[in-house]
Amino acid sequence: MSQPTLTTLSHHLFVYRGAVNVGVIHRGEEALLIDSGDGSVMDELQRCGIRFVDGVLFTHHHRDQACGAYRALDAGAWTGAPEAERSLFEDVRGYWHDHRNRWHVYHSQPQLVLTEPVPVHRTFVDGDTLKWSPARITALSTPGHTDGSMTYLVDVDGQRIAFCGDLIYDDGQILNLYSLQKGDPNLLDYHGFMGAYPSLLASLRRILSAGATVLVPSHGAVIRNPQTAVERLEAALNSLYERWADISALRYYFPHRFRSEPLRNPMLSHVPTPSCLRHLDTSWMLFSDSGHLLVADCGSERVIEQVEQWLAQGCIRRVDALWITHYHDDHVEWIPEFRDRFGCEVIAEQSVAQVVTNPAAWRLPCQSPKPVPVDRVVQDGESWQWHEFLLTAFHFPGQSLYHSGLMVDGQAVRVFLCGDSFTPTGLDNYCPFNRNLLDDNSGYFRCLRLLKELQPELLCNAHVDAPFACEVDVLEGWESSLKEQVRILASLSPSGEPDDLLDPNWAYCFPYEQRVAPGEEVSVDLVVRNPSDGSRFVLGVPVLPREWHLPQIPAQTALVPARQEVRLPFRFRLPTDTPAGTWVVPVNVELGERFFLQFAELMLYVR
Repeated sequence: MSQPTLTTLSHHLFVYRGAVNVGVIHRGEEALLIDSGDGSVMDELQRCGIRFVDGVLFTHHHRDQACGAYRALDAGAWTGAPEAERSLFEDVRGYWHDHRNRWHVYHSQPQLVLTEPVPVHRTFVDGDTLKWSPARITALSTPGHTDGSMTYLVDVDGQRIAFCGDLIYDDGQILNLYSLQKGDPNLLDYHGFMGAYPSLLASLRRILSAGATVLVPSHGAVIRNPQTAVERLEAALNSLYERWADISALRYYFPHRFRSEPLRNPMLSHVPTPSCLRHLDTSWMLFSDSGHLLVADCGSERVIEQVEQWLAQGCIRRVDALWITHYHDDHVEWIPEFRDRFGCEVIAEQSVAQVVTNPAAWRLPCQSPKPVPVDRVVQDGESWQWHEFLLTAFHFPGQSLYHSGLMVDGQAVRVFLCGDSFTPTGLDNYCPFNRNLLDDNSGYFRCLRLLKELQPELLCNAHVDAPFACEVDVLEGWESSLKEQVRILASLSPSGEPDDLLDPNWAYCFPYEQRVAPGEEVSVDLVVRNPSDGSRFVLGVPVLPREWHLPQIPAQTALVPARQEVRLPFRFRLPTDTPAGTWVVPVNVELGERFFLQFAELMLYVR
């Protein structure tokens, strides 16, 4: 990480620019902080002649903002935080113990929850004021980056300086877009791509209306021309949302949501379902002339009941296999029961099999905790004959990175089972937590290129009752619109890399969840993907709970090639007196010139 710097904004206020930007209001030997980052600001204060921190105000609950607060607390400081987020500072064990935040997750907030509690001595609601000589501080409710985000307007030395959390990063730039995931009142957060961006823009406009002369975001530059910076950000976000909505699958699922937005791209046409195919819930079923059946996905008991009825009526003779398109719970929840009932083979492409067979090793949205036994793992591009059909498996990272497609060629039809990746209106990229990567060899660019090469006659979406035609000219229009999204994303991104904005799992712990006993060794890899066109150095180090009183684990480093992943292995042993319960171990990650404080985490269930 580059060395922290100090930026002086007035006689009584400077910004410590380390892992996060920390505001320091000072008088003589005393200071009031806005956010704390990793706590290293305390060392700088000593060098500046400041001996005592009176209090710390937090803009929002994310752990990179507050994980180092214990250093000020241990020295006698009080803390203040948004009233709406108090429990996310103090009751973090309640969050991590709640299985609703671990399995079948369709909400996106909150994120980056603290792993160790921070006591809150005073809370703030909109309009509250605090006089801390020589400054007057006004709290503004400014949701967007988080639901409860607070901006602190600091009137000091004739200026009005706004500490605005992560509402903005720099002139026309934002820290990330996945934090803006939020559903409207009628939709799950899961379907809410950029759903919080209107709130974020309203919050920024409110700060401008309040007369802020300088914006200090938690990450990024000190912004001395707020009006221009916000206008450029607003223009870019509006343009990005329009381009995304142009080719969104949600236009098909929720057309009422887009009534006011014209459809600039044609839809794929529905066509009659071939006699060899039937659809139920999220399952497509393929019938052989021999009376044998292959089922794609099983997310409900109704599918099992229907197949049992066909067997009883003699409509089919046998269930041969079940194919898994992707890991989501509404596609895999009933597969173990299906396999037990019909004694069939379960087949999955490698990217899907790794998740469904060991769900505890992953933290992803829409996961079921039930492991799914996979009898045959196939590779990208592998083909096999099933009765009169030639089947070919493909890695198909559309809706999710952990997603596959199945080409079905036989009975004079060429059908591609695309899972949840496309509807007639476009792309199912409405939840970045699924990992919708944007380089040329991954994500939707890979999927679109594959479909244009294979040229199936029909596409079958697992949530759509009828197939739709695979029309190359429409796919090319979608690809063009996606390229325009990439251009806008690059301008919004601090690094210039679109995936930095959209991929919240570019660094993650594997296996994510482990069950251990006191005194046992823990073995975990930090998996890091480099989203850029050039190689970058990565550094990682777990931050063990302070209660364990263990020495710091040595950092691991590696050179990550462009668009590739590396694994940094870590080993540590739990203290023999570790209390039973859930322990969460965060990990600091440095990639290139950027440092991400406690970005990833590992969950330990201590017996």
